[in-house]
Amino acid sequence: MKPQRNRASVAPKAAIAALAALLLAGCGEIKNTITPRPGSANTITVVLAGPPNAFDAGIYDAQALGFFKQTDLDVRLVTPSAGQDPVLMVHDNQALLALSSEPNVLLHRNEDQPVVAVAAIVHAPLQRITITAPRGGPSGGAGVGTAGATTTATTTTRRRKTTHTTTTSATTTTTAPTTTTLSDPGATLWPASLQQLLSKPGYPTYNGLVIVARKDSIVNNAPLLRRFVQAVARGYRAARANPTRAITNLIAAVPSLAPQQTLETATLQAALPYIFPAHLKVWGYSRAREWNAFGTWLTSNHLLANANAITDASTNELLPGQGI
Repeated sequence: MKPQRNRASVAPKAAIAALAALLLAGCGEIKNTITPRPGSANTITVVLAGPPNAFDAGIYDAQALGFFKQTDLDVRLVTPSAGQDPVLMVHDNQALLALSSEPNVLLHRNEDQPVVAVAAIVHAPLQRITITAPRGGPSGGAGVGTAGATTTATTTTRRRKTTHTTTTSATTTTTAPTTTTLSDPGATLWPASLQQLLSKPGYPTYNGLVIVARKDSIVNNAPLLRRFVQAVARGYRAARANPTRAITNLIAAVPSLAPQQTLETATLQAALPYIFPAHLKVWGYSRAREWNAFGTWLTSNHLLANANAITDASTNELLPGQGI
């Protein structure tokens, strides 16, 4: 007779194997599948830099793909009206966060307004980004032109053969591209001297689009801000992986952009190298030395006079893998 195996020793081995498999399966990315209880989400207001466009695609993608919901956030996006300054709205506690540009942050800090950039979205002046899209109708698609064409048809009857010559209009498509230049958000509110200086080459680089918060909000609501910023980081990574879907999600939220879908897609494609520059290891990371260089340049051109305007104007502590 064969000796009977000890069943007590088999069970623990099977359990250990199952546990090991479970642990191995969990070595990949941890995905938050928690569904927050209805009414439990934190509602936050975020003011865009202006009318929604492709530069905001990562935020709208985060909304559409449920990244805010997964972090228990109810994000309300607000478009400023003409003449409204998003940074001032944050300073006046009309919103928790806003999108603006690095020059705007420094100019407001020069007025002793304690605002801070908590993430850099576009790591270059928007006016340096060239957008090339097919020229044509309102959607930015291929243009349609007309040209005269001559067709000849021959008809044969029992009595005679008749030839008819007809001139018709045939359509031809043109794909000559159109180039669009941009301006930085808030540029219309800048001093005329700054607008003039930035219209010429030779100025230091700066971040064309940043997320802005009050300094006391970072101190008092760091976990809340961190959840938002990191969900936005996921949104921009998703937009990079699938730009077409990102623009589709943007237009689903803002239907008025539908006629220019092709242009918005081209804008996002042109912006991605500046949203994810080669040197960037963490989405949204700001380089203090670049802020210092641009702030020093503003000071030398008599646009900043406050010694506290440049120091700690940006922080990386809310970004993925940064801070506490």
